[in-house]
This record gives sequence, C-alpha cells and structure tokens, in this order.
Amino acid sequence: MRDINYTVKNDVIFNYLFSHKDILKDFLEACLKEKLDILDVMNQFSLKRAYYDQKIGVLDIRVKVNDDKLVDIEMQRGKEKHFVKRILLYTGAFIRGQLEVGDKYEKLKNTVMISIQEHSMFKGTEDYHTVWKLKDEVHPELGNLEGLEIHFIELEKFRKANPDMHEKLNQWLALIDTEDKERVDVAMKENSKVKEAINKVDDFMSDEEAKEIVRLREKWQMDYDSSIASAKEDGYEEGHEKGRAEGHAEGIKKGKLESQIKIAQKLLDENFEIEKIADITSLSKDDILKIKK
Repeated sequence: MRDINYTVKNDVIFNYLFSHKDILKDFLEACLKEKLDILDVMNQFSLKRAYYDQKIGVLDIRVKVNDDKLVDIEMQRGKEKHFVKRILLYTGAFIRGQLEVGDKYEKLKNTVMISIQEHSMFKGTEDYHTVWKLKDEVHPELGNLEGLEIHFIELEKFRKANPDMHEKLNQWLALIDTEDKERVDVAMKENSKVKEAINKVDDFMSDEEAKEIVRLREKWQMDYDSSIASAKEDGYEEGHEKGRAEGHAEGIKKGKLESQIKIAQKLLDENFEIEKIADITSLSKDDILKIKK
C-alpha cells in the first residue's frame, strides 16, 4: 500500500496538482462526463501566490475549456452555515467578471462551478455528486436554461459509500479525499493519471519551501476549525445557560443573542473577516462593526 503522509484536500496541494492541464483534463472529463479541450488555466499555480493566498484562505482553480465554457473548482474543508448562498454569490461574481463595460452579452461563456466539500451538505440523499441546473418547475420538458451548472461533491458521503472504483470520477475522489489508502491504491492501478498525480505531489512535497507552505495552510485550517469550535462552545454554553436560568422565551432569545455576540467577539480577536463572522453568527455586518468598536 502506498504511504501517503499528506492530503490532497490541502488547498495548496490541490491547487498545485490541478494546475497541470493533463491531470485537470482527466478529472474534469470524469466530473462533467464529456470530452474537453482545455485551453487555459486562468490562475496558474505559483509558490508565491500559494503563500499569499493561504493566509487569507482563498484558493481555487479557474480554467477555460472548449472555447465556450469557464469552470471554477474549489476545495472547501470548513463547514459553512450559508454555503449555498456563498456559492451563488461567487457564481454571480464569476459570471459578471467576464464582461467589461460596453461588452455584448454574447461574449458570456457557459459557467460551471465545481464545489468539492469535506462535509455532507444535502440531507435526504446519499448521492455524493449532485448537479444543479436551471429549469422550469412546471415544464421540465423544456430542458435546462443554458449557461450555468453547479456541481457539489460531498467527500464525507463518498467516504461512507461503496463506490464503483472502475469509474474515473471515483478514482479521483479517492485521491482527493486521501482517507482510504486502499481506494487510492486501486485508483492508481486503474488510472495512470492518478498515479502520475501522486508522483507529482511526491516531488512537490520534497521541496522544503513547498512543504512549509503546505504546513502553514494546514495550521491555518486547524486554527480556523479550533477558533470556530471554541467560540461556539464558549458562546453557546454561556448564552444557553442564561436562557435556561430565565426560563422563558425571552430569556432564550436573549441568551442566544448574547452567545452570538460572544462568538463574534472571539472571532474578531482571531482577525476573522467581517463577512465570515456574519455567516457564522447570523449577525448583521453593522452589528459586528459595533461590537468591534
């Protein structure tokens, strides 16, 4: 069994690996179920960019394919309360960013968002790969409204499933998840590109500077998870205790608000962005700015 002491879920490794066009092409063809001609990776990987981006938690891959399609791929390890709204916001910005003032709409390319999530998101289905498109709810026979599709891949569900490892997408998901070493071994045997990908990451991780940036990204992720967990634990325990002590609806409401404020204060101390704190606590940006003052 291949000894792998890293996870491809690490944003730096993920971004480095899928900046290679042949590897990216193999993954995308498996995910989108079509033959692709990758024309351009729009934000090419570099250690300098990875070092900067790992500090603010922003790493994704954007690529032009088939001359008529733009694809954005992100690896999301944190569990976010409003992940759908965030994806919709990013998608809208991605689409809007294609045009300059005065450009014609015909310049817009079809947009595909692929969000690979560490955690489960959608209840009611065990499917770990779902594809969302626009269509009329009364007349679905009219087909999909062209121009947009969003893919969600839930690795937690994939991990619990019994996937057919002869399918190429499952081979790539086994590598990205990196949790089940037996599945990774099977993927390597079934898919030469997966084997090539592992060799490339091994070479990448032999570089001391790259290894340090990967370590910093892991530390950022652990600090983020720890801060969220600690803030919620401290805030909710204190807030709920006050709510229970007062023993009625107003007390619970007050306790919940106090817990949200306490969480916001703790995250401000950790230098989290205002938008991120708003997502986590459900407080308004104005309220958070007041807390900050």
